[in-house]
Amino acid sequence: MDPATGAAVARRPMARFATREDAMNDSFLDEILDELLPEELDWADLVRRYPVPAVLLAAVGGFFLGRSHGPSILTAASSYAASEMAKNVNELLGQ
Repeated sequence: MDPATGAAVARRPMARFATREDAMNDSFLDEILDELLPEELDWADLVRRYPVPAVLLAAVGGFFLGRSHGPSILTAASSYAASEMAKNVNELLGQ
């Protein structure tokens, strides 16, 4: 509603992803989850219906995963970040 006139205002739908790469990453994650979970389980619908328990479950899972595999995850993440940064610097320098 437009506060000045009281008329309904058409709203443009928000873009779901900022870039095409974000969309590709999202579809990649969907594929991984679809492979890991049973076919009859609609995990996206469960997350939509129960967002707080989904976030809590993800936080607890992340805590235990980080606790047991923290150093190797940190090594992999920092290696990935360094390679991406080097790639971006090379693109900026035109190499």
